[in-house]
Amino acid sequence: MGGTRAVMDHIEGSLRILRLSHETEPEPWTYEISFAPYAASSIPPACDVVGDDQLERALRYGLGLREPHLDSSIQKARHDNMVIHHVYLTDELKTLLDDVM
Repeated sequence: MGGTRAVMDHIEGSLRILRLSHETEPEPWTYEISFAPYAASSIPPACDVVGDDQLERALRYGLGLREPHLDSSIQKARHDNMVIHHVYLTDELKTLLDDVM
């Protein structure tokens, strides 16, 4: 991860990416992204993105991922559910999830 990001009250948690579409469905597939704070008593709602391009934008601008981590995260999400641990809730990530949080 690179660059400086505004961290909101140092809220740390995990970012979960779940592919909602089955492999047999035509692309673009739908992915669900959620942020689960470690200190939360419940898991907040998630947002959906459609296609690898939207997933890439969400990870790039919401999380600040850059190559080679960005490409490997997208490839992993295409084949399996994934969790990115020790993520800080930045202003950018909150903006991504604002519609549901």
